[in-house]
Amino acid sequence: MTAKNSLTPQKQRTRFVFIAGILILMAGLLFTRLGHYALWDDEAGTALVAKGILRTGDTSVILDHGNICAYRSGIDIRDFCDRGMPPLSPYVTAASFLLFGVNAWAARLPYALLGLATVGLILFWARRERWLVLLVLSLGLLGNVSLILFLRQGRYYALTIFLSVAIAFVYWHGKATPRNLLILAGLSILLFLSNYLNYLALYVCLAVDYILWKRKEWPFSWGKVLLLFGPQILLNGLAASIWNPFLTQHGGYETKSSLFDRFILFYWYWRDMNASEFMAIPLVFLALGFSLAQRRLWLVRGCVISVIYIMVVAFIAPQVVDVLKEADIRYTSPVIPLDIALETGAICLVFQHRSVLAILLALIVFGTNLLNGGPLLDCGFRSTLVSYIGELIHPVPEPYTPTANWINEHVPEGASIWVEPGYAPYPLMFHAPRALYAWQLMWPPRPDFAHLPIIYFAGQKPPDYLITFGPWLDVVMKGMQLWNRPDARYTLVTTIPVFWKDCYRPELIWHKFEPIRNFDLQKQAVYIFQRVAPPPK
Repeated sequence: MTAKNSLTPQKQRTRFVFIAGILILMAGLLFTRLGHYALWDDEAGTALVAKGILRTGDTSVILDHGNICAYRSGIDIRDFCDRGMPPLSPYVTAASFLLFGVNAWAARLPYALLGLATVGLILFWARRERWLVLLVLSLGLLGNVSLILFLRQGRYYALTIFLSVAIAFVYWHGKATPRNLLILAGLSILLFLSNYLNYLALYVCLAVDYILWKRKEWPFSWGKVLLLFGPQILLNGLAASIWNPFLTQHGGYETKSSLFDRFILFYWYWRDMNASEFMAIPLVFLALGFSLAQRRLWLVRGCVISVIYIMVVAFIAPQVVDVLKEADIRYTSPVIPLDIALETGAICLVFQHRSVLAILLALIVFGTNLLNGGPLLDCGFRSTLVSYIGELIHPVPEPYTPTANWINEHVPEGASIWVEPGYAPYPLMFHAPRALYAWQLMWPPRPDFAHLPIIYFAGQKPPDYLITFGPWLDVVMKGMQLWNRPDARYTLVTTIPVFWKDCYRPELIWHKFEPIRNFDLQKQAVYIFQRVAPPPK
């Protein structure tokens, strides 16, 4: 897609109205029922650290009502602050809490706004293209439910997607002026503070693109290097001296994977990105073929960047192959806009003189999962956009809201609760904060945790309540039987009749658009036990 000549004022107004209409439609998809679902575990982790920021100004994990946010036994904690994760996302969330209150809607609002800004920037980028290109691109943006879901989460995804698109925009269009280089430096610093992995992957892509193509437009000079990287080295280095996973126990996590495991992950990323409809792989190959045959350089560059980005993520992402059998595709969400652009380019090249056929193909590609192998996937053939709109009209039941409501209504303030699985306490900690969430840390304690109350350490003191989600029921009950303490006897006080899993995450490989019915209430619900008084001696 190449820029066209300047448009007449009338044509500019027509395109402005069209783009405004697309943004209104996208706003409806992004903001409808934004706060309906409880925060799931990663969102809750960001929101809880944001609450710590409101209290201390730093990414403190010490919360109100005596709680701490110590996911995976405090793997990211140093000096009782979250030092393993980049800080921008919780600070953005904290600002939203300060303005709009502490709730799920406020936790997601700034990211949905950034999502809308991302779509606006992409459409602004394409504003001078042929109408066919603009129409197909708009269908791609509105029809990519993965993009929409990632943009409305209370997590760093919208930040990294917006900043990646903004950096690409300046890099593609701008000249190597001091102003543009400083803008790139500023955007890059924000991306680094959003997610280190996405920053590294993007800069590897930019380095490859510069060496192969861009260096003729931006001739190398040490002055330009200083302007672009000087501020980044200074500020990113300062941030990395504080928020650094390698200065916490998180640092060695990714070293558990072998080189062979990384090749497996590379395949998994393509498999799961396709199943999640990031792109239609056959169309991306078509784009590459046409770009080579017709010497469409921007398409070649886009395909190369997409492959390199995924490769970098697969080889350095903190994922252990033996833990999950799906790729952590959230790390590759910034390539979705690029993939939509590549698909748009392929469609418009194939049917550049047959607009009706191009629009029909776009409706199939972006409106269904047919080219993703829909009939062969577990979800079957569907229009994911129609399914998503159906979910907005009739949201699916989820486990955290009714469980948090029960805690708020029945559990006395300060009573202790052990929640399994290990990621499930954090949504409850956010939505039902008056209880004390026990057994987050392993025994024996780390030296810096040694002074904490014993209730935080697994197996040391019986909690007042047990809450188990689905298949963890058997694990918890067997563990309690083996413990065999007279003061650790429990009785089931209620079963919450909802399917136990959080099926509203943004990854389509895990997302469910319709309620899961006919599940086993004895094994797949939420179970709450209360400790009974020990028998008198």
